[in-house]
Amino acid sequence: MRSPRLRRQPAPAPSRASDPAEPTEVFPVGKAVEVLPDEGAYRGAHLPAVVARFDPGLRSYAVEYDALAVSGASGRALPETVPASQVRPRPPPPSPAPHAEHAAVDALRDGAWWLGVALVGGGRADGKVAVRFPATREEAEFDLADVRPHLEWVAGEWRSPEDMETSKRTLYAKGTQIEVARLEADSVVAWFPAIVAKTIWKNNLLVEYPFWKGSELCNEIIDIKHIRPCPPRASVISFCVNDDVEGFQDDGWWPGKITEIHPKLTYTFKSATSGKKVQLHQNTLRLRYDWTDNQWKQVAQNLSGTKFTGGDRVEVSSDEEGFHGAWFQGTVVKSVGHKFLVEYDALKDDDETTPLKETIGEEHIRPSPPAIPVTNGFKVLDEIDAYTNDGWWVGVISEVLSNQKYKVYFKAYKEQDEFELEQLRRHCDWVGGRWIQLLPMFVPS
Repeated sequence: MRSPRLRRQPAPAPSRASDPAEPTEVFPVGKAVEVLPDEGAYRGAHLPAVVARFDPGLRSYAVEYDALAVSGASGRALPETVPASQVRPRPPPPSPAPHAEHAAVDALRDGAWWLGVALVGGGRADGKVAVRFPATREEAEFDLADVRPHLEWVAGEWRSPEDMETSKRTLYAKGTQIEVARLEADSVVAWFPAIVAKTIWKNNLLVEYPFWKGSELCNEIIDIKHIRPCPPRASVISFCVNDDVEGFQDDGWWPGKITEIHPKLTYTFKSATSGKKVQLHQNTLRLRYDWTDNQWKQVAQNLSGTKFTGGDRVEVSSDEEGFHGAWFQGTVVKSVGHKFLVEYDALKDDDETTPLKETIGEEHIRPSPPAIPVTNGFKVLDEIDAYTNDGWWVGVISEVLSNQKYKVYFKAYKEQDEFELEQLRRHCDWVGGRWIQLLPMFVPS
């Protein structure tokens, strides 16, 4: 037992400097600083100001802005109380050296320094610097004195983007195929195919438009908030009236609806933006997907559930081991509640002569797929179905032996076999009440 004459020393109070929320440096009154607002019209900018007072209890500064004045106060500097975390010292004076092309810079506009990207390296004869603002997609020219290299205040020292590991960290590496939003009144009206040409500071990318036929723009520096990955490479075998789709026009994908169906896989497409109607071939149409919460979500289509009746031609799958990836042809005999009695074409009963009949749940049955013409044969890596063992089994072309003979690899079973052309068909999936086929990357003509 501890002696009552020996007292525990109270634990020392944690120093305020050890609190991560407490500023490591307290700026004195009169210190020239910059404030980084996190909301309002100046969000993302650095506003020059002077410290008027520091409140350690609230961990905040009272500041007066250099270029912002109190309304109707004859030029009196606007005072404001801001969190200490939004205050930093002013950067050191920049060197007179010209800015490199695509360097991260700050440009002075409306009394604040805004992060941008220098468009052209080297000094211009007129002393101007062209700056791109990727977040707002604006460009402007500034006097050289109003542009400075961008620096970050990190752990009490100034660091350039080139010195920071995060400067090139991005979800979209060089060469990635993406789509860039076209905006009208801050709303997305179309998506344009592009390729990442270069990663720049933070969330900024230089993108190129490989299919651009216009004369004004073939590349652009842009914030990643204006881009998305390419949608799933899939298209329906045939569209229906009122389908939500995107049509390729004027170098981009524009949302709209199918209003009419014509022969030879041609449809009337009504633009959601302009309301104009135009006939488009199926190759320039795709189902509409939205990029939401970092995943693709298909826009709901005007579909009803699939219903089968006696005599309908169908295909049936199975979850049993050894049957994954296979579809067996048959005919619906009758419906049984939410199930269907199916008679198979090739599968036999125990006597090995009578066609096998089974009651099948709706999750394992689909219509017979459409006959998709194979005009120029198959290529390596084409996804196909091969007819073997009484059914159609999904695989990929692993080798072209001739225009009539192919090797097929079955990934699920790690097996390979040879097939004649007539034993193969293009693979497609029954999704959401329609046939979907994976397509190669779209290349405009």
